[in-house]
Amino acid sequence: MAVREIGEGIYAVGAIDWDRRLFDGLIPLPDGTSYNSYLIKGSQNVALMDTVNPPMADVLLDHLSQLGVGNIDYVVAHHAEQDHSGAIPQVLGRYAQAKVVCTSRCKGMLMDLLLIPEDKFITVEDKETLSLGDMTLEFIHAPWVHW
Repeated sequence: MAVREIGEGIYAVGAIDWDRRLFDGLIPLPDGTSYNSYLIKGSQNVALMDTVNPPMADVLLDHLSQLGVGNIDYVVAHHAEQDHSGAIPQVLGRYAQAKVVCTSRCKGMLMDLLLIPEDKFITVEDKETLSLGDMTLEFIHAPWVHW
């Protein structure tokens, strides 16, 4: 998957994993899968929406390098499954100032699963917003929608 601008200041930076054969250990993936991650460059802050599965972290980091990303303020974790959040430690390793934005339930899971320190988190409630300057993110809780 090549980096592509999908809207003004919004970039697809995820990865395609042609070799993955199972989702959640039971659903066949005969053609592989994709990990959707998006970079949003606001006038004051930059947010990364989700990451990728850990084996694809280098692809994500390469895409961010291709865009010349020198700073990420927020890494938004939609939920704690590894295909969405697994590369957060690698992203925080490169962009140490970034904060992980997620629900309080997701925070606990990410702390346990990925050993991310508590001070790296900002928790958000339903309908809460986060300004990127000329863009605003609104968080809408949708429990169980993934399944």
